[in-house]
Amino acid sequence: MKRHEALVQLSRDHHFGLLLCWKLKEGMKKDVETSRMEKYIHLFYHHNLKPHFAEEEDHYFEILGLEHPLILQAIEEHKIFEIMIKRGFTDYDEISKFRNLLEKHIRTEEREIFQEIQEKATDDQLENLLKLDAVAHREPEYEDEFWK
Repeated sequence: MKRHEALVQLSRDHHFGLLLCWKLKEGMKKDVETSRMEKYIHLFYHHNLKPHFAEEEDHYFEILGLEHPLILQAIEEHKIFEIMIKRGFTDYDEISKFRNLLEKHIRTEEREIFQEIQEKATDDQLENLLKLDAVAHREPEYEDEFWK
């Protein structure tokens, strides 16, 4: 999908989120200890997801309006991720639920929310988004590459 330049960085962030989903799937296939994956989930959440969610909520979602059904769903899922992080991950089922929700969440944003933002945003709104100092959220440094 062709992305407006104002949404490109958020789409790149989503790539790293999907990569997290893949890493967790690989870790579970390899019977990696839950605690090893949990450490990476927490690091990734605080380094990437939490600031990414804040950026979306503070600047991007308002284009469609905070009462828009997809925006309400996305914000609710952001809250669910935070709850999951606070509770921690003690087994594969909890990690799997996090992974599945994150993948679904990213795909919904990419296929539906961002597409609708592109279609409905005014030129001024898109220009204002371009003026933001968008942070490039990358993968955090992490030595325990449990997915390999």
